[in-house]
Amino acid sequence: MNLLFVSCRVCLVFMMCVFLSACLGTIEENLQKAETEAQGEVYTPSVTSEEIAPIDAAPKIRASGPASLARLGFAPIEGIPKNVENRLSEALRRSAFRRNMFLVPNGDASQSYLVRGYLSLASNSLGTVIVYIWDISANNGSSPHRISGQVLAPNATANWNSIGTDSLDLLAVQSMEAIIAWLNTELGAAKVDKRDIVPFQ
Repeated sequence: MNLLFVSCRVCLVFMMCVFLSACLGTIEENLQKAETEAQGEVYTPSVTSEEIAPIDAAPKIRASGPASLARLGFAPIEGIPKNVENRLSEALRRSAFRRNMFLVPNGDASQSYLVRGYLSLASNSLGTVIVYIWDISANNGSSPHRISGQVLAPNATANWNSIGTDSLDLLAVQSMEAIIAWLNTELGAAKVDKRDIVPFQ
């Protein structure tokens, strides 16, 4: 009887591990698909045994551009329910990690830029459009820079709970790419006092 009980528990643990691995793989695939489509290319899934690094792990290689000097803190995102904000925050963290960018808790001592987000939904004939605005402020008191865009969530209604993971992943990738592009231009042009930028340690 005890042997049967132990065998059942081992089997249950194994099945849970397989399930969690599948979930992580799906998140990673969604991000790769979103990055590819954001560049106007066709996504082709590939089989890989690469291990997914945890979100909190430090990137092994930093981005080579000036944006690598920045540490971004995100204020609570306005216009979305808490559960959707948590999903989007996770997608943003993963997107930043894949680009070797650092996100830090809002108000962290090393934070060099604050990002404030505003999201809304609008319906059209193809589905629901997610409209996003990001205001990026340097800690030197300069005026914030605004980045805006939109992502189509097909087959979704004008309700946040109907927005799928694919759409949030695409939103995160587009947003992070736009933020990085602006930071590379801004810091490369020396428009921000380098004394206010906290270097990667």
